[in-house]
Amino acid sequence: MGDMVAKTKKAYGKQSQDNLALQLRRLRIATPKKDTQVVVRQPLGSIDSNIQQTPLKSKVKKLKAHRKSLVFNTDASIKAIVIDDITKKHLHPLTILPEVGPSVLDFADWSNVWTNHCEFIKIAHGSFGGVFRIQSKAEPGTYTIGKLMALQAKSGFGSKTKEFTSPAAAQNEVLLLSKLDELPGFVQFRKAEIVRGKLPAALVDASVRFDDCQDESDKSNWWIRACDNESQLWLFLEMSDAGFDLDTVLSGKAQLRHGLVNHGHLTVTQVRDIFWQVASALALAEKEFEFEHRDLHLGNICLSPPDAEVQEQSSELYTNKPSIVVTIIDYTLSRASIPSAKDPTYNNLAKDPTLFQATGTQWWRQYQVYRDMKTAVKNQWRSYSPITNVLWLQHLLVELLEKQSRSGHRQEEAALESSLRALKQWMMNNCDETRHAQDVVLYCERNSSNAETVSPISASTSL
Repeated sequence: MGDMVAKTKKAYGKQSQDNLALQLRRLRIATPKKDTQVVVRQPLGSIDSNIQQTPLKSKVKKLKAHRKSLVFNTDASIKAIVIDDITKKHLHPLTILPEVGPSVLDFADWSNVWTNHCEFIKIAHGSFGGVFRIQSKAEPGTYTIGKLMALQAKSGFGSKTKEFTSPAAAQNEVLLLSKLDELPGFVQFRKAEIVRGKLPAALVDASVRFDDCQDESDKSNWWIRACDNESQLWLFLEMSDAGFDLDTVLSGKAQLRHGLVNHGHLTVTQVRDIFWQVASALALAEKEFEFEHRDLHLGNICLSPPDAEVQEQSSELYTNKPSIVVTIIDYTLSRASIPSAKDPTYNNLAKDPTLFQATGTQWWRQYQVYRDMKTAVKNQWRSYSPITNVLWLQHLLVELLEKQSRSGHRQEEAALESSLRALKQWMMNNCDETRHAQDVVLYCERNSSNAETVSPISASTSL
């Protein structure tokens, strides 16, 4: 450890480290009150392998109100479909989960109940399916997020479609959503339902409107055609609305309230707050669940303003409100060790070689991270290899600094930018020693002149 610190000081100078310490001290968190469930500060793991990692003893208590579905008890008012034994066995990885339950609902009936209460607006599409922002008609401005995944059939139509998700892979995502919901910095899970039928008209219309605003290569009309079948099975996942994804915000396609991000450019303070929240959330998830995200590109990091709702949630976590609030989403490729599960939850990426063959000018850095991950884990995806989190943190910091606004720099902002660039360089030059997101967090604490310096996300993770 001492050799690493000496090497870093020699490479980047003590001034950069002092600047970093100065900026991080401004994110100090108050000591939690005794009647809260926030974890007190404790060591975060190690750059030095001799430091023992201690498991978290409790988790942050989230507001129960935010767990409620936008449409309550929908399964009680929607008719269930009788399915054959083969389909029951095929869906068993999902129906065995208490978060899902044994019922398979009629998609048309499900849609009628939801559209009576809500309006669907499609906001994203991927190989897994579509994401919708769903607004309450009774309370305009109240939103929830729905992720709709087409499930592979046991045989026949949809059984070989690679864009559809197997029930086993979908089980992984439900488990991760349910468990990571307990930690700050991760999206809040509300409910999961299996439905059967072709895509309802309301969702088709939302998809068409979405496609009208997309480039030809980003259109999702193939999904509408592929799913025009009454026997198609789906998994609907409802989550809290975490705002707009970072990629959409930085491209200028979406504006956060109050003009929080100016024309797709971040302030250096926002760069700091986004990076520290992501790093701290990953560090905590590593400790609790041996978690690796494995797909943490800008589209899977959401931003929202620090409004009254966030202030209430984080009242025991912050002394100073962050300039922007970050939520990590989409665990399709993720890996974790769930205490109740016999085996780790993971997606065997070795079965999808195309993931590592992607090329292009716009997303070349993201594509390279996939290849770097494959090399780092030797294409063995079952084991816990948190260096993948470090690779994504490197990618994130590079992208954030590139999108940072250069106008109106004060001396203090220039010092912070210099510190962040020094940190980026340290991460890239010390890949052999930096094996966890916890190491990145711990490095900042070890090299700060103030031992009380901690991250802006949670009193249970320290910087």
